[in-house]
Amino acid sequence: MSLSRYIAPLWALLLLALPVSANALSDTEQAQLDDIVSLLEENPKLIANLNQSLQKFVEQQKTLKENLAARRDWFESDTHSWIGAENPEVTVVNFMDYNCPYCKKLEEELQKLVAAHDDVKVINIAVPLKQQSIESLGTNSAVYAMNVWLEKPEAFAQVHQLLMKKRGMHDARSLEKIAKKTGTEALLEGKEMTGKAVAENYRAFVELGLRGTPAMIIGEQVAPGYLPYPQLEAMVDAARAEG
Repeated sequence: MSLSRYIAPLWALLLLALPVSANALSDTEQAQLDDIVSLLEENPKLIANLNQSLQKFVEQQKTLKENLAARRDWFESDTHSWIGAENPEVTVVNFMDYNCPYCKKLEEELQKLVAAHDDVKVINIAVPLKQQSIESLGTNSAVYAMNVWLEKPEAFAQVHQLLMKKRGMHDARSLEKIAKKTGTEALLEGKEMTGKAVAENYRAFVELGLRGTPAMIIGEQVAPGYLPYPQLEAMVDAARAEG
């Protein structure tokens, strides 16, 4: 019995699931697609579950694309710190947490990226997933960093570096130590405006379907988790080519 009537719709879904590109499928992609079709012909019981999974995936991708489009201007908000090119060819939006070990590891790669490519901008959007508030200060590392970015930008690079340098979770003592070293003690206290801005960061994080930090948006692609430099650079190159 021929399975072509079942497989044809799956072909369309598989094509939709591939990254958007102006070019046809590469030889490697075509070979992979052929392998999938052969596998389904040999194992027809897989078709129903695969069809359902692909339908769900395509719908999620559609929702993500819509949410990304709605957030594009917001990504450029003055409340978000950034490094790199002022007028970039490629923008990397990095949802990060100052208490996340993999965010701290990724920081080195992002610094290397903007040093090597003068057309790349990295926007850091802080979401305090691991620590909503330090009660004794009425703030957290994300709110404190945003206060510095907005009110004493000349001190931000040092504050950011020190926040990223510490291993483990920040507490009142670590934040107070950084503030004293950088002359930003007055910016430790939680503020209504920055508190609301950080809450909006978290709202965007949820809307985009992100589940953990770090999570990067590079062009139209989402990269969850830490990426070593070669993979990070490859995604940037792909976004530049699609640009």
